[in-house]
Amino acid sequence: MKKHAEDYFSRKMFYRQFFPALLSSVGLAAGDMMDAVVVGQSMGVTGLAAISLALPVFMVMNVVMHGFGIGGSVRFATQLAQGKPEEALGGFQGVLGVTLLIGAALAILGNLFLTPLLGLLGTTAADGLLFETSRAYVRIIVSGTPLFFFAYLLNYYLRNDDHEKIASLGFTVGNFSDIALNLVLVLLLDMGAAGAALATLAGQAISIACYLTVLPWRKNICISGKADENERLPESVPHGAGAKGTLRLFPFSPDFGGCFSCFRTGFSSSVSYLFSMLFLLAANHLLMRMSGSVGVAVFDMVQNASYLILYLYDGTAKAAQPLVSTYCGEHNRRGMAHTLRLGLRSGMAVGAVGIFLTVVSPGTVCALFGLEGQEAVRLGCYALRVFCAGAGFAGISIVLESYYQSVGEEMAAYLLTILRGAAVLLPATFVCAAFGEQGFWWLYPVTEILSLGLFLLIAYVPREASSNGHTHKYHVIHEDLFDPNRVLSILIDNRMDELGPLLEKVRGFCEAWDALPNQSYFVVLTVEELCSVIINRAFLTEKGRIQITLVAEEDHLFTLHFRDSAASFNPFSLRTERAGSTAFFDLDAMGVLVIRRTAKEFYYRHYQGFNTLTVKI
Repeated sequence: MKKHAEDYFSRKMFYRQFFPALLSSVGLAAGDMMDAVVVGQSMGVTGLAAISLALPVFMVMNVVMHGFGIGGSVRFATQLAQGKPEEALGGFQGVLGVTLLIGAALAILGNLFLTPLLGLLGTTAADGLLFETSRAYVRIIVSGTPLFFFAYLLNYYLRNDDHEKIASLGFTVGNFSDIALNLVLVLLLDMGAAGAALATLAGQAISIACYLTVLPWRKNICISGKADENERLPESVPHGAGAKGTLRLFPFSPDFGGCFSCFRTGFSSSVSYLFSMLFLLAANHLLMRMSGSVGVAVFDMVQNASYLILYLYDGTAKAAQPLVSTYCGEHNRRGMAHTLRLGLRSGMAVGAVGIFLTVVSPGTVCALFGLEGQEAVRLGCYALRVFCAGAGFAGISIVLESYYQSVGEEMAAYLLTILRGAAVLLPATFVCAAFGEQGFWWLYPVTEILSLGLFLLIAYVPREASSNGHTHKYHVIHEDLFDPNRVLSILIDNRMDELGPLLEKVRGFCEAWDALPNQSYFVVLTVEELCSVIINRAFLTEKGRIQITLVAEEDHLFTLHFRDSAASFNPFSLRTERAGSTAFFDLDAMGVLVIRRTAKEFYYRHYQGFNTLTVKI
């Protein structure tokens, strides 16, 4: 395999995802911060208190929509990488159906039991204006639960369906629309907390409208499956037809199997919202006893300021996830590892910028959030600098959590989330609080450094176990139990003289894994024909590369994954007339016809700027 094979494709695909994801994260941070600023300026303590009381409602919603969104999109990307577009689509529609049903149930129950819900959140009718303000805000938010679920689910899936730009654009437009509508409804029209809630729902609706622009209302033209010998594509079908995206809403044929296993995968991250609720309650009570309202105000500022930094790492994790899931579906460990390195390096780079600006000018951050008074500003600057001491470690953990979810290692993601969100965080909160007002803020770096250290210790330090009188070493976390020796990955330039050595390696690999004579012949034929067609027909310049990954599956099936840097080109869309049936005769097309007839399955899509082919023999 040529040096830096994965670097060539992974780097380009990663950065196509990275910048749109970063833009979305910045938009989300702005939206989360501006809501508090606008409502606070309009309604003061009552408005902020009402929104704070509603936070547990958002936490419950986050658990559901991020759980299904993360887990479902991981399965979707993996199935596409394995050449199973119909299964991926059915799974998406199944998750969508289940999520919307849950959202509708929560909306109905929330409205039927609104008064008991408000009592659980901490306010009753005896509180007067606070109760009425909370009631108006919570009623609108709860009623819009299906809207939140629909918007977030579409965003997750679009990122894994080669629509990262529209996913980022829709998310950003929705967030900035939320900000603009807050200014209009709350500050200009004086609609209070109800106006803030309506602005939030309107932002979600606008995001959905953007997302739907790329979803076809009928079945995509998709060159996949298995054709008989008489099948021929119409001449009018272009090479790239149907290659852009698999998602669609209609016809609606959901596959509900595995929906809750998807939620289990995503729950390893979404459970952190439940932990956050416990942490917020504990921290607010401790600070009220130590510093009063000033301490709570500084705490709120630090929590909001953390969005400016941590969301950058989260955006990096979202950029890496589709690529890691794709490589996982191909059993391409080198690609997975290189994408992880790209994610960690890029995340640390952009995070370092946010950390540096905060450390150098904490007073500016305090002023941005309206923190005034010598005592408050002094404590705020100190707390921000202490928080930044652990922010880089938090970023590493965020990227690692996403990576382990993407490769299906839910237990590793659970472990890291539980350490950061509860097992270390909650004890650290009480221990650091014992050292007073100055010591409290050290809970941030203590939690992040200790959590990451414990995770690495548990996950990667080898352990010994005895079995049948023999001692062997093992790791708690296994990223991929698939035998790496069953995977052959080769990178070639777009030159015909590179085919000879490639075919010899493919032939030797098939023999090593006991391929049947006919099976070995057709694997070699498929590699030769498809590489020849791509080199002769697809590349417009002399520069370009093709990556071939051959997997010897455990069910005696051989799966070929092709990835090339040529212009959008689908070999399976070539005209495949029989010899002598017309005046037109194409040897390349005849070779493709043989593959179409022989392959058990085949699938093409243009993904992240590259042509990808999957053929199973």
